[in-house]
Amino acid sequence: MADFGTITTDYNKGTDASPDWTGTTIALSGTSGANEFRMALSTGSQTTTTPSASWPYMPLPASGASAVDRLYAFSTNTSGIQVATYDGTNAKARVLRKNFSNNGNPISAMQFSFFADSTHANPSGGTQPPGSHNDTFTNGTSGETSSKSAIKCSMYGSGATAGGTQETPSAGTVGTSPGATTGTSGAVTTTAGNWLNANGAWQDLAGWNDYIIGVAIPAASTAFFWYYTLIIYLVASMTTQAGGWQIVDTVQYSYA
Repeated sequence: MADFGTITTDYNKGTDASPDWTGTTIALSGTSGANEFRMALSTGSQTTTTPSASWPYMPLPASGASAVDRLYAFSTNTSGIQVATYDGTNAKARVLRKNFSNNGNPISAMQFSFFADSTHANPSGGTQPPGSHNDTFTNGTSGETSSKSAIKCSMYGSGATAGGTQETPSAGTVGTSPGATTGTSGAVTTTAGNWLNANGAWQDLAGWNDYIIGVAIPAASTAFFWYYTLIIYLVASMTTQAGGWQIVDTVQYSYA
């Protein structure tokens, strides 16, 4: 037995009721504009061929918080597709999923969160401007996000149960719509066969300060999908920087 041969991210290019995951796999460790997700606003000038270096900036709200309402996936620097069911709300369930190959042997529940980069340094809640190996999103702000990450998430079950049954959500609303301050310190455990907190509150993702952990250890040698959805906030006192911010999502687990 061993680690998974591949873990990728799929995105829905169809509708919530009739999802289309065909050809949407994004590999780990994006570089040079390829294999990356890009945030945007519906008012932005971005297209599905805009290169990473020319990606338009998102203006911050004059006060308070507003949700990022567009998400694009790029397999190459200039070849992208809009994630059709991401709109910055909790109205759609089938948005993103982690895709695990059938050759892994996990021996711990899986944890999921976001970090500034691959050093996986924990965020410093509320600190703006961010320090080394931190970023403006996972740090959040001391005011608008109450030092919680600006990235909110709900996840469905554990992807696969200990017995190897795939857990797949139905279309529809996901839990209680989170605000900019939503989040719980430490880990929030998923609900078997349901969204987080029995289709209730979401969690903020701030490294291993605030994160999500699966309720079960998925069965060995079983391919499965772990479904999740995000709402990402922009807030007035976020720090901006030339070139924008790049953040990484991370799945952590033990294997044998």
